[in-house]
Amino acid sequence: MFHKAVLATRAAVVPGLLFFLLPLIVTTSYAVANPFQDVGKRLALVIGVSDYDNATTLKNPVNDARRMAQALRSVNFEVMEIINPDIEALRSAKKSFLAALDDTDIALLYYAGHSIQIDDTNYLLPTDVSLASADALQRETLDLTTIVNAMQTRAKTKIVVFDACRDNPFAARLAAALDDVGVQRSIGRGAAPIHVRGPVGHEGEGFNTYGSIIAYAAAPGETAADGDGENSPYTKALIAEITRPGREVGQMFRVAAANVVTETRGRQKPEYLVRLTDEVFLSRPQPSDCDYFAIAPYNQVGIEGVEFDAIRPSKAIPACEEALRTEPDHPRYLHNLARTLDSAREYDRAFELYKRSADLGFVPAINNLGVMYLNGHGIAQDIPEGVRLIKESATMGYRLSKVALRSADFSVLFGEGEFRALQRALADTGFYDGAIDGDFGQASTAALTAYQERHGLARNGATLETLDSLQLIGIIPPYELN
Repeated sequence: MFHKAVLATRAAVVPGLLFFLLPLIVTTSYAVANPFQDVGKRLALVIGVSDYDNATTLKNPVNDARRMAQALRSVNFEVMEIINPDIEALRSAKKSFLAALDDTDIALLYYAGHSIQIDDTNYLLPTDVSLASADALQRETLDLTTIVNAMQTRAKTKIVVFDACRDNPFAARLAAALDDVGVQRSIGRGAAPIHVRGPVGHEGEGFNTYGSIIAYAAAPGETAADGDGENSPYTKALIAEITRPGREVGQMFRVAAANVVTETRGRQKPEYLVRLTDEVFLSRPQPSDCDYFAIAPYNQVGIEGVEFDAIRPSKAIPACEEALRTEPDHPRYLHNLARTLDSAREYDRAFELYKRSADLGFVPAINNLGVMYLNGHGIAQDIPEGVRLIKESATMGYRLSKVALRSADFSVLFGEGEFRALQRALADTGFYDGAIDGDFGQASTAALTAYQERHGLARNGATLETLDSLQLIGIIPPYELN
C-alpha cells in the first residue's frame, strides 16, 4: 500500500516522486511471489517415548505421537515418526530431519515423553537413558536446542510442540550422581523456556524472532498431566484444532490451550509464543465474499486477491461488513474492509479499522497504518510515527514494508535546507568533507552512496531506511496527496 505515496508531495515535484516510487508500484503485487498460497514443503519430526528401560512406562506419549503424526499427514506434512527410540535412533532421526530441512515452508517438531532441564536447557530422554553417572548427560540424551537452531535458520515457519513436562524420575538420579563428584548444575522442574541462537543479522534471538511458534503442554517450570484417556490433555486438544478446517495456526494454539485449562479445571495451563508475520493455515479456510472482493494479492487464503486500485467498494463494503457481523474481531476481515475504504478515500473509517486489525497483531495492517500516518490519511500527518510502524512490520518480516523502506527517494521533496541537513549528517559521520551549502551535487551524492555501502543500505537516494539510519526522518517536509 505504501506505493500510494507516489502522489504524496507538493504539486511541483509529483513527477519526480512518481519516478522513484515506480519500482515499488510494480513490486507491491508481483515481486514477493505468485499471488496464491501454495501448500509448500511441510516437514515434521514426531517423537514419542513411553517405554523407558530404567523408569516406569508412560501411558500416553506413544499414543500421542502416533495420533499427532496421523493428524499432520492429513494436512500435507511429510512426517518422520519416531517411536520409542534409543539414543542412537534418536540421533539418527535428528540427522535425517536436519538433512531434509532446506527450503521447508513449515517445519514442526513434536516431542512427547520425558525430558530433563539442566541449566535452563531441555534434553530429550530416549528409552535407554539412565543418568546414573555425572558424565551421562551428553552420552545418553539429546539437546533440544541443536534441532531448534537448525529449524530457525532453514525453515520459513517453525513450530515446536513440547509435551514433555511430566514428573521426571531421572532428575533425582542425576542430581545424586553430580553430587557424588562435587559438580553443581541447576536441575529444574518441568521444561525450560527455549532460547536458541538466531541467524546472524536477524532481529531478536532464536525463537524470539518472527515466523515461529513454541508451545508447551504446561507453563515452563510446571508439570503436565499424562491424562486418563488414550492421549494427554494437551495433545488431544491440539489434534482437534489441527484437523479443524480453516483454523489459523495462532488461533489453533490459543484455543487448544484454553480447552486444556477447562478440561483440567485449571490444574494445567499450557503456554505458547506465537510470532508470525501473516496468517498461517494448515488447511485453507473457505474464502468469504469479503476475501473475494477485497483481500490483497499473495494472501494466505489461497485466492488471487484484488489489486488496491481494482477494489470495487460497492461490492466489497457490504460483503466485509456482513463478514464482520459474524466475526467482529477477525483481523483479516477488518483489514479487507479497511483497504476497501482506503481505496474509496474514506480515510477516517479506514484508519480506525486498520488500527483495530493492527492491535490484533495483523502485520499487513501495521504496515498500512504506518502509511496512513505517513500520508496524513484519517489522522494528522506524523511522518516519524508512520516510519516507526513500517519499521515495526518490517522487523516482523513483512516484505512489502522492507521494500517501502528501501525504494523511494524522498529527496525529490527536499529544498536547500533539507539538503544542508543531509550534508551535515554525512559530514558528522565522516563521509563528507565538502561545503554545507545545500548544493547536493556529485561530491554529496558520492558521500551518500559511500555511507549506504558501509552500512548495508539500499543505494536508492534518500530512502526512509537511509534517513532513519542518519536520524533525519524529521527533515522530510509535509506533503499532501493530490
